[in-house]
Amino acid sequence: MVFRVDTKESRETINKFLVKHPSNIPILLDEKNKVGKLMGLWVHPTSYLVDCKGFLRYRAIGTVDWSGVEALSIIDRLLGEK
Repeated sequence: MVFRVDTKESRETINKFLVKHPSNIPILLDEKNKVGKLMGLWVHPTSYLVDCKGFLRYRAIGTVDWSGVEALSIIDRLLGEK
């Protein structure tokens, strides 16, 4: 599962961003920064890959092209694990 956590902007600001930068990756709004603190979020944007058991498997700090070769390689490797 790929998702983004936003701890700074409002839902309105996020929606405006998505108009300019469309994405199929869900953005979770963490208004009180509870998840951000739990997962060590200190840079925006930060993206996470979480396995089906809920374990954090990969963290990408900064902008990531999730359709790029490197990102797809990471995703394929994690999907291939049992």
